[in-house]
Amino acid sequence: MRRLILVIALVALSGCATLAPERERPAMPVPEAWNAPTQTGPLAGVDELGWRDVFPDSALQKLISTALNQNRSLRQAVLAMDKARAQFGIARADRIPNIDASGQNSNQRLPADLHGGIEGIDRQWNVGLGISSFELDFFGRVKSLEDSALESYLATEEARRAAHISLVSQVARGYLTLAGDREHLALARETLESRQATLDLTMAQLAHGMSTELARHQAEEVVAVAQAEVARLTAQVAMDENALAVLVGVPVPELGLPARAINDVALRTTVEPGLPSELLTRRPDILEAEHRLWAAGAEIGAARAAFFPRIGLTTTAGLASLELTDLFDSAQRAWTFVPSITLPLFDAGRNTARLEAAKAEQQIRVAQYEQTIQNAFREVSDALAKNQGYEGQVKAQARRAASAEKSRLLVDQRFSAGLESAFAVHDAERTLFTARQNLLDARLARKLAMVELFTALGGGWQENGLHASAQ
Repeated sequence: MRRLILVIALVALSGCATLAPERERPAMPVPEAWNAPTQTGPLAGVDELGWRDVFPDSALQKLISTALNQNRSLRQAVLAMDKARAQFGIARADRIPNIDASGQNSNQRLPADLHGGIEGIDRQWNVGLGISSFELDFFGRVKSLEDSALESYLATEEARRAAHISLVSQVARGYLTLAGDREHLALARETLESRQATLDLTMAQLAHGMSTELARHQAEEVVAVAQAEVARLTAQVAMDENALAVLVGVPVPELGLPARAINDVALRTTVEPGLPSELLTRRPDILEAEHRLWAAGAEIGAARAAFFPRIGLTTTAGLASLELTDLFDSAQRAWTFVPSITLPLFDAGRNTARLEAAKAEQQIRVAQYEQTIQNAFREVSDALAKNQGYEGQVKAQARRAASAEKSRLLVDQRFSAGLESAFAVHDAERTLFTARQNLLDARLARKLAMVELFTALGGGWQENGLHASAQ
């Protein structure tokens, strides 16, 4: 009993401290806040919003929830996290002694000259419990390895969160892009109908001597251009649907996508000014870099502990007897207690090199952490600038499209009255078509910029119980 108490005490005392350096988060090498433009209807609580708050469109929500359950890339990230969690479990188990039960029967025949002058067979029966080769972690080597495995697991969890946010934003971008291309296709078809009507009118006038061959060729040219644009956009819409199907993880016919215009896809598109840069600390890629930094520090602790003695313990307690019938008699108790110590004396500099490598790895992780923060700050700054710029572009392009449409109507009236040539009609049509295309592009870019800001701020990672594949 005294020996058992001693073993328990030794196990409890081992691994209470490590030789790893103190954790110190590097200072953020970026300004304290972004100068976000003042907008109405602030997006309050950016750091608390889930993706359902940012993307309230019901069709888009359905696509995102399906993708979170079916996307293969996200499934790989979840499985990588499961693997890291299992590896952490292995490292944690190394700090607890393994207790094994054993039973053994040995039989040996010896000749007379080796058996007291009488040949015979020796038999021995043994049963017992034992601890084999358990390291008493007085210098924290095993604990440092456990801490490293834990941080690696937490890093993969953040990588999974990053994959989650990336998938949500990719689905949103894909859906918005599809809506934009569908609206472009509708505009191209409408323009084709208008140009075909102009061509029909020109052909009728030519038959009555009221037009020229030049006007006919000009009308046919702009119709051909519109036909080519319709064909191009038809193929582009199909490719958008295919790309979205890969993201969502189900075939195109099963998506049930509604025919939406860009403005029909609801998004929360405003932010409050003066966002603090501390919001970056919740981004999963930054948290992943931080956990990998802590893992590197734990590796330093393990490398330092390698310079100190390694103390092992092997012990068994049980019963031994020459006869099976006497095995469980109290007088047959047997035990072994074998402590061991290994002191490194000469390793040709191997331990020193490992320590230096671990320190260099930590400095690499520090630089990666700071670089990740700088990249994140730039991404948010760019997204804020785009939101500000696209807001003005949408208003300006809307005014341009309205003016081009009025000009087109006036040119049509003058053409009907014989005051304008067919070339002026075609030129007005081209101007209106380009203006409406640019307006659609500006509207799409503005909404895509909000998706980019949502991703850059690391928001919307909450899964809302939808990620069934993580179970």
